[in-house]
Amino acid sequence: MTTAVFPVQDASTSLNEEHKVSILELAWLLNDLSSTIRSLGDGINDCIRLLSPDQPGSTLVLSSNRSEALKGFVLRVGQDIVKADIHIKLSSLNKGQVVNVALTDGKSYKLAQLADCHNFLTVCLRVASGMEFIEPAIVLTQLRKLLSNIRYAHLSVRNVSPAFQFPYVAIEPSFFTPEWPDNVALDLTVSESGVIADVRTLQFIDGQQQQQQQQQQQQSSASSISSRSFRSSAPSFFRMGSSKSVVPMVGQGGSVSSRFPSSSTTTTIPTAAIGNDNTTASSSNRLRRVSSNLSTTSSVNSNVSAISTSSTASWFSGFLNRRKPQDASNLFQYKGQPVKSLERITVQSFDPGLMALTSKLNVLELNIGQALRKLEIAMNWK
Repeated sequence: MTTAVFPVQDASTSLNEEHKVSILELAWLLNDLSSTIRSLGDGINDCIRLLSPDQPGSTLVLSSNRSEALKGFVLRVGQDIVKADIHIKLSSLNKGQVVNVALTDGKSYKLAQLADCHNFLTVCLRVASGMEFIEPAIVLTQLRKLLSNIRYAHLSVRNVSPAFQFPYVAIEPSFFTPEWPDNVALDLTVSESGVIADVRTLQFIDGQQQQQQQQQQQQSSASSISSRSFRSSAPSFFRMGSSKSVVPMVGQGGSVSSRFPSSSTTTTIPTAAIGNDNTTASSSNRLRRVSSNLSTTSSVNSNVSAISTSSTASWFSGFLNRRKPQDASNLFQYKGQPVKSLERITVQSFDPGLMALTSKLNVLELNIGQALRKLEIAMNWK
């Protein structure tokens, strides 16, 4: 019955049939991918439209948490900030008084991350519209290019690159009215579907101050290393904070021993046993040994106390004279000059338009990745 329904075939015939079936399946997959990529092209157009300047803008409120350090709002239209009104109140700026700045009329600040996202999406749209689903190898290459550009576009609005942050990029003071001082740096970046305002107050450092700070760092590091090396190399009875410190005693034969306390050597002299010369000789020898032990013990005790006192004094003096090291992450090279960041306030405001853009990019990346995987599997079968 089974052989009548499924007749036995030789190996070459089976391979030919499998090859025909794989070719037909690959042709069906290419036809299906053409409609899929067409719909993905519409999604890419929607993402580009969200970044176009003809769309309604998003007014984003900037408000620091539980403080008046940063207040205001910015208006984003497409890839640009076209309006901004910011109030800054920091202790290192204008003697703690509020500084009000607004974006100059007729000027706009372009968000470089959104510009990069728009460029990547334009490349994706060009690749999707020019795909011809005839040769599978060419389609596979174009799908990989499409997926990489979609990932780059998604990454540009999800994470902030250091190239778009302080100290490499900062808004010029001439963009605002009135112009803020040169010791203020403002960054406007995009991260996780939101616009981030980052304000810093700076202190410019000349060459002499920078050299003094470097010397202070070296001195503080040297003092900390010396104190650590002393505590690690000192014996256990010299270290501070030891709850089981033992003072060594010198026993018989001049050897150091901590088993016998000093009081036992002074109370074991038998005074009533002196009767004959031998007893007297042995007693005198014992007296000489006891006196030598007592003198040696007292000298050891004095040395130990002197060493421990000197080490304690040196440790406390090093601790009291230790300077607070400068934080290397707080020093920057800004506009060709070394600067130090005094204060910093960062506020993020979520943008509904960017949230929609991020969700669409996530779906596009998922669908293109699935299409690419299907084609790779089908081509391996061929």
